[in-house]
Amino acid sequence: MTSMPRSPWNALRPVITLAFLVLLVACGQTPVEPLAVDTKAPDFSLPDVNPNSATTGKSVSPRMQLGSVSAWYFGHAT
Repeated sequence: MTSMPRSPWNALRPVITLAFLVLLVACGQTPVEPLAVDTKAPDFSLPDVNPNSATTGKSVSPRMQLGSVSAWYFGHAT
């Protein structure tokens, strides 16, 4: 008697179920209202730790980018 090969989806079923439950719970959260278009970015500064940046070791802030398009990403690593 030969057995049927297992589908790769069977191995992913717990992961897909967990992802669905996380999304379901996240949908119940209060949405954050976007800022108005003419709202200024909050004033803050952070040290530039990028070794390839021209401003390495200096404090950088959104105010340094006035008049230009910029994107800010706050990553966290442990």
